[in-house]
Order: sequence, then structure tokens, then C-alpha cells
Amino acid sequence: MIEPTAHGPFTYLHTAPWEAYRRPYVRDLAYVLACPTVLTKWLDVAPHQNTHTVSVHSAHFWQQQFAAYQARLKELDTTNAYQALTRYLLTRPSPNRLGFHFEGLLSFWLEDGFARKLHPYETLANNVQLYNGKQTTGELDLILYNHQDNLTEHWELAIKFFMGAPPFEPANWVGINSNDNLQRKMTHMQTKQFRAVWVDTADHGQVKIDKRYGIIKGRFFLPLNIYGFDKPDWLTPSFPLHEWCDNSDAVSLATLDMSTLRRAYYIEWFTKRSFYDRYARRALVQTWSEKSLPKTGLYFEGDRPIVIYPRQCE
Repeated sequence: MIEPTAHGPFTYLHTAPWEAYRRPYVRDLAYVLACPTVLTKWLDVAPHQNTHTVSVHSAHFWQQQFAAYQARLKELDTTNAYQALTRYLLTRPSPNRLGFHFEGLLSFWLEDGFARKLHPYETLANNVQLYNGKQTTGELDLILYNHQDNLTEHWELAIKFFMGAPPFEPANWVGINSNDNLQRKMTHMQTKQFRAVWVDTADHGQVKIDKRYGIIKGRFFLPLNIYGFDKPDWLTPSFPLHEWCDNSDAVSLATLDMSTLRRAYYIEWFTKRSFYDRYARRALVQTWSEKSLPKTGLYFEGDRPIVIYPRQCE
């Protein structure tokens, strides 16, 4: 991750707690727990619509969950218990899609942690279909019962890897698909999924939602060599920040160590798979022409993640 120096650009810090784990899915699971939600507070992106109050979990909440689960993470990382995690993830729908992988990891922790009395959240239902007559209108990710607070909670999940540009408002954090941005995602969650009040579950009948949580995790990428970045008050200070570089910015590209640069595999948006280094390294040439710009995507400069993305810094 990166943090600002006193007078210069951001510097890379190799201190993420999930990197202590050896097995890939355990590292992903640790990342999903230890990574805070991007938001310090829910931003009301649809103030003129009659929507329900949405909450976010604090960074401290996720630190507590990670700490409570660390002994289990060690067991998964060092024993045959790992097979339970891999079987769970690989038997779920579309396990290689990032959003489904994120949901699978959180669902495993919820079910496994509740069975071990490591947290109070009992899963009542997941992927609940919403209907208007016979037409499907949406889906709710997780319906949980919080035994500590005696509340039925709806958790809506999103894993996002967004590139930021000044002035760094929610609409300026954009995905590889430029139609995807933080403000649009929050608007959809607030005005679609979070409008539900009563939910039909297969095993628990009809339940009434008492509280709603938006859980948006992932990584954000700042323009390479940015100076003087002031974090918005809604951006959690400990949220993972890295860097992105415009693929036609020859000056910035020249600052990268091309001898260690390799294209990341898709799943590595979560955590780096070091075993790919031996087989997948493709060094980029040090000079570029307009006809040979580097492809859009995630790369690793050694262990440092960086996105190359065709969008001029403003």
C-alpha cells in the first residue's frame, strides 16, 4: 500500500496483514476481513428519493473480525483444513469472477465463524431474488440475524478496484469499465437493493429487515507520482491505496522498473500469487510508440501493484 511523504509523492509500503499467509485462498480471505470498507460513512447519493438509512461498519469492526478469526486463518493456512475452504469456494457459482469470489469468501467466514462462535451473525439467506409479479427485479446478497443486537440485517456487497482522478469525489473513482464508478454503485445499492423491507427466505420464512449495511471493499489507485493528495473525509484512512499510470504517459512509464514488471492474472486483483512470477513474467520494453502502448490492466512491479489505464491525468 502507499502513504504520502512530507513533500513528495506516495511511497509503497509492504505491510498488508494478509500477506503473512502462504496459501492463496487463505490470503484472499484474510484480505477480505482485514480490508476495511472504503466508506467512513454512507453518502446519501439519492437524497430526493424515499430510501432507507444505510450504515457502514467501521474499520475497527473489521479489525476485530480479523483478530477473532486469526487462529482459524492459521489453521486453514497450515493444515488440511484448507480443503474445506477450497471446496466451499469452488462449488459456488462462477468462482473465478471477482464479485462472486468476494461473496464466497465472506459467506465462508460468516458460516464458519458463526459455527465456531467467533461472531454473532447467523446467515438466514443469500442471493435472495426480488420479484415484481413473475419478473425478477434484483437480488439481495446476504440476510443475517445479529444475535448480539437481536436484529435482522441486510448486507449488500461490492468489491471494487477503482482509479481516481482529481477532485477525487465518488464519481471520479472509475473502474476499468469506465461506466462503473463509486457514485453509480452506491446509487444502485441505495435505490434498488436497499429498498427491500420484507424478505422471503427458504428456511426462515418471511423476515423483516431491521438494518442495512453497504460493504464496499477492494483497492483504489491514485495517479502515479501524485503530490499533495488530500483524502476525502468519506474515504477510510486505512483503505488500500496504490497507483495507476496512463498507458500513453511515457514519462511516468519510464519511472517503472520494467525488468520486474509482469501482467497480473485476473484473480490477483485480490492478492498476488507469487508462483506466477516464474511462469508469467513478461517484461515490458522501456520505450513505447503509439502503436505499441501497454495493455490496460493490473501489473506487478516486483510486489508493488500498479494499474496501467488509458486515461489522461487531469
